[in-house]
Amino acid sequence: MLDELPVPKDRKEYFDEGVRGLTLRITSSGIKTFSVMKRVEGKMVRTTIGRYPIITVKQARAKALKILNIVAEGINPNHIDDEVELKHITLGQVLEDYIQSRGTNLKDNTTKSYRGAFNGYLKDWINKEILSITRDMVEKKHRKITKKSPTRANTVMRLLRALFNYAMGEYEDSKGVPIVLHNPTKRLSHIKAWNREQRRQTIIKPYDLKAWWEAVHILPEHELNAKRPNHSETARDFFVFVLMTGLRRREASTLRWSDIDFKDNTFTIEDTKNYEKHSLPLTDHLVDLLRQRQSNTDSPFVFEGVDPSKPMNDPKKQIAKVREISNVYFNIHDLRRTFITIAESLDTSPYAIKQLINHKDQRDVTAGYIIKSVDRLRKPMEQICRYILDQVKN
Repeated sequence: MLDELPVPKDRKEYFDEGVRGLTLRITSSGIKTFSVMKRVEGKMVRTTIGRYPIITVKQARAKALKILNIVAEGINPNHIDDEVELKHITLGQVLEDYIQSRGTNLKDNTTKSYRGAFNGYLKDWINKEILSITRDMVEKKHRKITKKSPTRANTVMRLLRALFNYAMGEYEDSKGVPIVLHNPTKRLSHIKAWNREQRRQTIIKPYDLKAWWEAVHILPEHELNAKRPNHSETARDFFVFVLMTGLRRREASTLRWSDIDFKDNTFTIEDTKNYEKHSLPLTDHLVDLLRQRQSNTDSPFVFEGVDPSKPMNDPKKQIAKVREISNVYFNIHDLRRTFITIAESLDTSPYAIKQLINHKDQRDVTAGYIIKSVDRLRKPMEQICRYILDQVKN
């Protein structure tokens, strides 16, 4: 009977008398498609069943009744497939959704850190459905990573915890019920399996400053840098700058000449860890260092990379050479800790120290009433610089 229906000039809709809501649409090209038309929460919703004659009238009516039962419960049947898909969502997809949803709230380095931790330790779970990850699996994974690095094990599990927390709030069924109901990383807290982490305390001791300083300054002429070209001069100035400003590595390495104000001898970091721009005064020693650098470069960056159009990357090779020459172990963050330690030893105001290193404590209400002033930081910066220079000249 359906075969005898005429092909319309435009599409035409026929309604079934046996099952109310079941329709057959015929297009101008003669394609016949069964669907169900029904209101859900006041909106007309069309749910496609399939094409005739692949789907018979009897089959269409049977499927239509199932769809109408779903509609009777106030559920949009078109959401069912989405719901099924969400129930099979993989951990890898959750990571991508998480990063995308955080958008600009995640810095590039943080995103790289997340991907590095995931690819390094959770890559075998990338295609695993998130609902299939159990507490036992999490406990075993944490124990396995702990054998290599207790700190790294905690870091990876904190990422996994964040992904599950995100999934619990993000993915819902058609009734608004969360699809992910439990966070399996809670097992680690329940059995007290989180590894005890000790904060790094390494600094350059006052009695090692002279040896370190001399090693840094002879880098360009040292036999370890005989192979040319190399990055020793930039690394030399970079190490001194970080030690005398307490900046984080990326804050210092991405500094541009446009961030330097030689009129009032200050500089400003726009892109900081806590998203608040950070301005500091320049001491006479640093002004001389920067002016010397500026006279020898066309790069927009104060500490240019191998490609002058880009900032310097992590100077690992030059760090290793300073360690070998001076016999003083350090990394870039140790220079920041050394700066802070010197500031504290000089009885610098705790609030001044926080401003020097751009630390923000939401719990400290008093700090919110203190107006930041670059000039107020000039004296402590000079004192720290003078202390360092006194140590290395003795």
